[in-house]
Amino acid sequence: MIKSCYIIDDEQHAIEILSEYIKQTPGLKLIGTETNPLIALNKISKKEIEPDITFLDINMPELSGIELSYLIKGKSEIIFSTAFKSYAHQAYDANAVDYLLKPFRYERFLQSLDKIYSKINATSAGHQNNFKFIQIDNNKNHLKINMDEITYIQGLSNYIRVHTQSEKAYTIYTSLKYILGKLDPHLFFRSHKSFIINLKYVEVIIGDEIVIKGNKTIPIGGFFRKDLMSKVSVDLFN
Repeated sequence: MIKSCYIIDDEQHAIEILSEYIKQTPGLKLIGTETNPLIALNKISKKEIEPDITFLDINMPELSGIELSYLIKGKSEIIFSTAFKSYAHQAYDANAVDYLLKPFRYERFLQSLDKIYSKINATSAGHQNNFKFIQIDNNKNHLKINMDEITYIQGLSNYIRVHTQSEKAYTIYTSLKYILGKLDPHLFFRSHKSFIINLKYVEVIIGDEIVIKGNKTIPIGGFFRKDLMSKVSVDLFN
């Protein structure tokens, strides 16, 4: 599902940087920007704009970002973006997901998104009865792996190599086709004849390559590219 984003910052340059980061990130859509926090508050209160994620400056005239965050609490996830370190404690007290210290690079921006998606996924999991483990036969022994921990799976002839967020990896005698049928289709996708990826851990797509969290690069096969890009636009970080 595409996540809608709103930027509230009294500095146009800061808005331009965040806007560019949002536009180049799959799974995000910028639905508005505002330099006046009072106008932004009015729009959100009246539901003229309903962002999933709000990037919020702190030191603004009329109304501070901290004050505004309490007024829109529950209406949007908040990521603070500020040039001042001293507000960090107040920001987390206001239940912000993250605190970006200006100037920040795109990589740091992506880390904030990962926190957002982790929170959203955790909330969704609390309301669903999705199973969390896959169980397959590994040389007559049953192996359970937490599905949420799998970052990608690589095919190795008659074996597969399952890579996890904890950096542990498991070699299993089975096929990519078989294991794909055991996985959540909303999270896992075959991006190449030799790779299955967990969309949750995709950080960026550049040309014919996918960068997975942990700076691992996975190739995109020409046969799979069209379906992958279509799925990313619908289900990425769902």
